[in-house]
Amino acid sequence: MFDGSTEPTPYMLHAYSHCNTLSSAAMTYVVTGEPKYLEIIVNAYEWFQRTQCFATGGYGPSEMLRPPDGSLGRSLKLTASSFETPCGSWAGFKLAKYLMQFTGEAKYGDWIEKLVYNGIGAALPMSDDSFGRSPIIPSRGQTFYYADYQVGAGRKAYHDGLFPCCSGTYPQALVEYHDLIYFKDPNSLYVNLFVPSNVTWNHEGIDVTVEQDTGYPETETVTLRVDPIRSVAFSLKLRVPQWSEGMAFEVNGEPQRLSTRAGSWAGIDRRWKAGDVVRVTIPMRPRLVAVDQQNPNRVAVMVGPVVLVREDQGTFDVMHRDPSNWLKSTGALEYRVSVLPSATFTPFYRVGKGTPYAMYLDLQKR
Repeated sequence: MFDGSTEPTPYMLHAYSHCNTLSSAAMTYVVTGEPKYLEIIVNAYEWFQRTQCFATGGYGPSEMLRPPDGSLGRSLKLTASSFETPCGSWAGFKLAKYLMQFTGEAKYGDWIEKLVYNGIGAALPMSDDSFGRSPIIPSRGQTFYYADYQVGAGRKAYHDGLFPCCSGTYPQALVEYHDLIYFKDPNSLYVNLFVPSNVTWNHEGIDVTVEQDTGYPETETVTLRVDPIRSVAFSLKLRVPQWSEGMAFEVNGEPQRLSTRAGSWAGIDRRWKAGDVVRVTIPMRPRLVAVDQQNPNRVAVMVGPVVLVREDQGTFDVMHRDPSNWLKSTGALEYRVSVLPSATFTPFYRVGKGTPYAMYLDLQKR
């Protein structure tokens, strides 16, 4: 089905189930070592990114895989059930993590990062609302289920079913976080996610602790303190996001000349000693991301890995593909429309229950 020789056609079949099933192919590769299983998941990943994913990293409007004929973009006018968020995030995390481990390629970390901030990380918290039921049944397992990306005003809401599937995968997605930040091989420590965290890695019998301090993605800087119990040589590799331009590095205040090709690892090779400090700068500016090839004028606004949404305060015409022509920064990931100051953009992950917002908008033709 996903062997790369033909275009797969699992159209209108269940999206989360198909993505989740690919993890079985990954485990079959681990057990058998047969290259065809790795080829399956590599090609499936590329197919998902090319034809199924929204700017958020979410996929499966109304829980269905869509033919690459513009139906993904059209779904934004037809349904509020854009992404089965906890289930879909969990499946995406697993597939991308396996691919990073098997191939060593940094590009798979971009999907993880999108889902962290715009998928499960943008979900409403689990609810303990009993909805007036008997104290014997204190909760109905109220869980954020569908994310709403539709053109116009969307809202976040809880699923009204009794313990839906996402009430189980919600915690499973969250406990994946600690396994998505750092990776290793015999000679390198890899930093995939830029989040406040620490890790201790035993390299050649020497414990090395790395601690991250950052406000990313609401700031552009990341500071890492490297503390081996005694000096040791290894490569510290940091993911260069596919959207990034001009990523810069310093070690102990000294600029480093590194390859910063988008979608790769930037490696710092040196003998590390206790107290070494790495400073990373990741410039971010607003950009527009089209929903699919057939709907190039139906776009979402992104800054770095974060999708912004417009608070529902009236409509305006967007004429320029460069949002710097009409968006002005007012704070950390906060923007207003220059010609309509009451129209503000904010991260999707900051939107609370019931608050109206608009994620995708249509560029006006000249």
